[in-house]
Amino acid sequence: MQINITFILQIISFIFYIIFCIKYIWPYVDNILEKRKEKLCLDFKKIKNAKLKIISLNKKIKEYKIIYKNLITKLKYDMEKFKNNLIKQYKNKALYEYKRIIKNYKLKIKVKKKNMYDKFYNNVSNIIYIILHKITKKIFNEKLDNKLIYKILQDIK
Repeated sequence: MQINITFILQIISFIFYIIFCIKYIWPYVDNILEKRKEKLCLDFKKIKNAKLKIISLNKKIKEYKIIYKNLITKLKYDMEKFKNNLIKQYKNKALYEYKRIIKNYKLKIKVKKKNMYDKFYNNVSNIIYIILHKITKKIFNEKLDNKLIYKILQDIK
């Protein structure tokens, strides 16, 4: 390769071009690259913060899951206890009502039994009265008044 004036002029013009680029174009390009780098750093920091928030939220979610699981277990236990208490309470009410009804019916049966006994006693007394009246009528062949028969019956009792 021969070094001639054209080659030297090309080298000088290239050097001027490089100086011109370094002086006027490179600061503009470097400024754009710096802004882009800062924006990427900010975006990277935002992504990193978002990841940290996600990790923190996942931890909180796990904690809340444990808390709510315990709450649900406690609620189930309390509901079971409440159900058992209600069943016990209504069993006791039903037993009380059953005993009250049985007592009522026993009382009614006792009253009816007494009434039937009284009716039976009165009927038997009337039958005995009629029989005695007829017997005495036949024996004495006369009319007896009710007072005398009543007095006889009182003496028998």
